[in-house]
Amino acid sequence: MSGASRCLLACSNFLTFLVSLPLMASVMITHFSSHTSCSHYLLHPLFVIGIVLFVVSILGMIGSCYRITFMLWFYQWLMFLLIFVLLCFTVLSVVEVHSGMRKGVSGESPRLQQFSDWLQMNVVDRQNWLGIKACLSETKICSSPEISPPARGLYRPIKNGCCKPPAHCGYKLKNGTVWTVPSSGLASRDHDCIMWSSEPNTLCYDCESCKAGVLSRIQEDWWRLSIIACCLIAFLVINFMVGCCAFRSSRAFDKYQRCGYKS
Repeated sequence: MSGASRCLLACSNFLTFLVSLPLMASVMITHFSSHTSCSHYLLHPLFVIGIVLFVVSILGMIGSCYRITFMLWFYQWLMFLLIFVLLCFTVLSVVEVHSGMRKGVSGESPRLQQFSDWLQMNVVDRQNWLGIKACLSETKICSSPEISPPARGLYRPIKNGCCKPPAHCGYKLKNGTVWTVPSSGLASRDHDCIMWSSEPNTLCYDCESCKAGVLSRIQEDWWRLSIIACCLIAFLVINFMVGCCAFRSSRAFDKYQRCGYKS
């Protein structure tokens, strides 16, 4: 039983090791080949996840193959911490997504007020928004030819909120992203209507509708990530249980050796 648990733990961590390598490699390649700050801003969390999986898998393989009890103990604690963090992220994702869906109105463009205060304060606050706005500008998301047709549906909330003035403002479309004020004046003088500019690097990037579009896109990503996180948690829980068996067998083996030496 002890040999089977150690072999199973080594194999499962080898799979985790294989997953972490291309993840870290893709992040590093994108980091050095990209000339925009947007990719760096988005890829840092992925790199951290890749490093954690790499370290955990190495500890699990070495500890199981060489019966190193302390390393297996450390592996178990790291695994427990990783499962706990993923659980917190999954619960937060589900709560935030559910909150936005509950407060949103079907058929309308998303509004900033429909999202939770936590998302507004921690995702699109003044400091973080500078980086997000730079990403939107550098990737030219408002230029339709720059985005492939399959991806346009994914970015529709952002394009609707950031690339054109809100419909209630009363702007008239001249061409492309150029909107003009009608002779009768704007229909509304709210914050978003005043902030709009036809300048390609400005557009409506400082509008609340743009922030709402970004948060709507983030919620969709969080929903997908929460599903992936649930699958990963199930895999890690199995690893954790197998690791417990391997840890107990390694500790029993150490105790047996000590007793043998005394005799």
